Amino acid sequence: MMMGKIRSLGRALLADIEGLAAIEMALILPIAVMLMSLIVYGGQAYTVQRKVTLGATTVANLIAQGNNNGSATITSAELNQILAYPALILYPYDGSGVQVEAAQLLVTVNANGTATGTVVSSWANANGTALTIGQQLSVDPSIAAAFPGSGANYIILGQVQYPFQPTGLYFAVGPITLHDSIMMIPRTAAQITVQ
Repeated sequence: MMMGKIRSLGRALLADIEGLAAIEMALILPIAVMLMSLIVYGGQAYTVQRKVTLGATTVANLIAQGNNNGSATITSAELNQILAYPALILYPYDGSGVQVEAAQLLVTVNANGTATGTVVSSWANANGTALTIGQQLSVDPSIAAAFPGSGANYIILGQVQYPFQPTGLYFAVGPITLHDSIMMIPRTAAQITVQ
């Protein structure tokens, strides 16, 4: 008896245009909301990645300027302010978890044109970890090509990492670590010093 009522109700819903529209909506809505959530997550991640890149560029650029004086020195207070800029750039997102590292690398170009950078100075904000002095890193060949001949050639490396937590809409997504690193050649002198 009960099965007969359920079948007749199902047939009535399928025969009714409004009932059919309700069934279609019930089937399509979860998929549509999930796709919309993915688009929102992607847009947020893209925006924050651009801010992370801007933060790394800002750190490397300001240190590479060497305070725009002939001696290319930066005070500790100025360095701390430079390392704090990525947290400000991430606004309106919470920048308290951003990790900022900056380093000065001595570049050595081999006979075959490949370059390595040896960390000679390194700094980090409270969340970051400074690179180890003496650590060897590979250097982009286009930067290595900018150094004519031999001698002491330095570059500045700025790195930013940010644990991004997307806004939850339809389903929760775990944090995504967004990062970027930028290398720049010092502007006013071969080597930048921090006092």
